[in-house]
Amino acid sequence: MMSLLEARKNVPLIVKSVGEGKRDMAGMRGRGGRGGRGRGNWCRRFSNMGIREGSIINKVSMHPFFGPVVIRVGNCEIAVGRGMASAIIVEEVNE
Repeated sequence: MMSLLEARKNVPLIVKSVGEGKRDMAGMRGRGGRGGRGRGNWCRRFSNMGIREGSIINKVSMHPFFGPVVIRVGNCEIAVGRGMASAIIVEEVNE
């Protein structure tokens, strides 16, 4: 298992977990108030984008100089920041 950042491009990947990346998750603790960035909000965002445990995704590209990571979920391409990408744990699909 590896984070989405470490995965190879154009290889089918299965999502094993979300919100448990290698980065320090301290910035994702609930702060309350408007615009809280709690871990539950990140998991909800992933779920709304179709990134759930067991779903199949493809890493399309990774932009240089700390740019976003582009992934394909179903027929949609989504750009996610590197912080969010590090929180997605994936494994290559063996066919």
